[in-house]
Amino acid sequence: MSVVSADPPLRLLPFERYHPGAFVGVFGALRSGKTLMACRLAVCLARTLGLDLVSNIPVLGARRVTTLDDLVALRGAVLVWDEVQVSLDSREWASEAARCLTRDMILWGKRGVVCVYTSPSFQTVDVRLRRLTQYVYVTAGRYRRSGADYAIYRWHEHPYADDVLVERYRFALRLDTWYGIYDTLYGAAAGDTLAILPAPAPAPALAPARRRA
Repeated sequence: MSVVSADPPLRLLPFERYHPGAFVGVFGALRSGKTLMACRLAVCLARTLGLDLVSNIPVLGARRVTTLDDLVALRGAVLVWDEVQVSLDSREWASEAARCLTRDMILWGKRGVVCVYTSPSFQTVDVRLRRLTQYVYVTAGRYRRSGADYAIYRWHEHPYADDVLVERYRFALRLDTWYGIYDTLYGAAAGDTLAILPAPAPAPALAPARRRA
């Protein structure tokens, strides 16, 4: 992972008043800045709320989560779940363990968990997670000013869990202050995966060999 070019300003915007139990979605096209926003938000929240930082991708200072058991065990943490549709759309999520997890998410507030996830669009997210999502960021373009790159975001509330997003604010984020906060090349190498899946079943124990008389 590359080193952060400068200490990023660990400040939340006035409307980013999230607490444990919040589900926040960040949506946009490939390379539009959605993962950077999710990582920036999660890092700031973890620092402000005094919670652990966990993620399914390499994020600076975060512990990795790779299985459903990791998610079920979360306590007192801000979770970055990048490209959530990779997991929620997979066949493995038809398992009983996955159904238990989606029911378990309702308890994340009591367990001190904030979930910040990304996906290409709100409609690609599993309906169970959409119903839990209260706040949404959508990438809305990029521009360059005085040699610096900025991404524009639209911030929405999802107050009634009915798939109707209410836009409240638009703002821009200077990108170079957050370069290096996560591994942008993760996924390019063989073996890199974004999917959070059930842990592999243990191999059956072999019966002891019987001695011949």
